Amino acid sequence: MAAQRDRVAGRRPAQDIESRVRSVIGTARAWLARALRSLRAAPGVAALSVLTVAAVVAAATLIGSQYLPDRRVGQDSSQSALAAAKEGTVALLSYAPDTLDRDFSTAKAHLTGDFLTYYNQFTDQIVTPAAKAKSVKTSAVVVRAAVADLRADSATVLVFINQTTTSSEKPDPAMTASSVRVSLTKVHASWLISAFDPV
Repeated sequence: MAAQRDRVAGRRPAQDIESRVRSVIGTARAWLARALRSLRAAPGVAALSVLTVAAVVAAATLIGSQYLPDRRVGQDSSQSALAAAKEGTVALLSYAPDTLDRDFSTAKAHLTGDFLTYYNQFTDQIVTPAAKAKSVKTSAVVVRAAVADLRADSATVLVFINQTTTSSEKPDPAMTASSVRVSLTKVHASWLISAFDPV
């Protein structure tokens, strides 16, 4: 509950700024309309007011045009990073002995950098022999996920997982719950996993 309040509180400043920008633009435009009506009645008296209000409208519109699109881009980027972390986590932790090559290829498409190199070695030297020898099959489901940090070209997502595993030695499904910190790097406009750390 406290964490939820913190997340809501963290969104309030941005929402307040957006609301204020929209309010300033609306108010300034109303003032401008009134000043223009006054200008028709008393040109000399209202001219300065028209110029002042017009400047406010221009400034408020400029702020809105710069801030509001940036905020929408930030929201879109956050959702993209979250989706990439969830999809990549499921791909990394799901495989079956009969479809190893396809499963690993799917997982690799979500990875980049040194972690991709590590994953290649780990799956070749450890996972593949064990999965084939003991018919290990595992599948993962994301229970919850949240963006912990978001920057222009990097992001960190906390992912909570339920993973079910069977093998020839233990045919009854065994489920484990765990959480991982997924680090992502933006490569050619796509979020790819660059680190995968249990927490």
